[in-house]
Amino acid sequence: MKRLVGLFVLLAFFVGVAGVYSSDAAAVAKKKVVAKKKVVKKVVKKAVKKAAPIAAPIAPPPPPVAPVPPPAKVVVKPAASAGLFGMGLNTSLSGLYISTGRGSLSGSIGGMGNLVLDDFIGLGPMVGLSANAVKFKVGTGYVLGGGLKAVPVYGGGIISLPAEWMGGLDSYLTGGLNYVVYGNDKTGGKLGGDVYFGINADLGLGLGKTGFEIGYNVVRSNTITSKGISLSVCQPIVL
Repeated sequence: MKRLVGLFVLLAFFVGVAGVYSSDAAAVAKKKVVAKKKVVKKVVKKAVKKAAPIAAPIAPPPPPVAPVPPPAKVVVKPAASAGLFGMGLNTSLSGLYISTGRGSLSGSIGGMGNLVLDDFIGLGPMVGLSANAVKFKVGTGYVLGGGLKAVPVYGGGIISLPAEWMGGLDSYLTGGLNYVVYGNDKTGGKLGGDVYFGINADLGLGLGKTGFEIGYNVVRSNTITSKGISLSVCQPIVL
């Protein structure tokens, strides 16, 4: 009986020691597992930190590109016309009517041809006009009617008026002196002259603008004088 009790006591001792040992072992194992988890977490955190890409700094946007200005328009000036015969001479042809109240035409008719010259004296700037506002002209022609037959020679000028003076019209003044070198009775005549106000208009003839003039004209042969209100049409022509 004593042996049996002793065996139970010894068994209980071993069971208690085993329980203590197992609890200690479990605690140690638990500690090891916790420690291992912490180590794993640290390693994972470090790995994540190492693996995480470093964000590159965002570059500022490029400055706005200044707009390129359009190319300057090239104005091509038309070449000066060499003229009908390539001579480059400025001329004019005029047809005129002088109202005298005499003869079947109640006046005289005629035609004049003139050579038009640039302002070689520089009168335009002297009177406050542009450099090409003044032109000179010399020529000859033929006038008949109302008893008059005359071949006058002519010298005069043309003054182009600023457009703003006449409300935008292309206008001018022209005038000069004439002398009949051959007339009635086959003799010379006397000194005469004319003055006109004209307006230029483009009739689409391809010869430039045509001048329409109104004024007063006097042509004197040796015996007959034709004078009065005059109408004229003048066409500039480059030869």
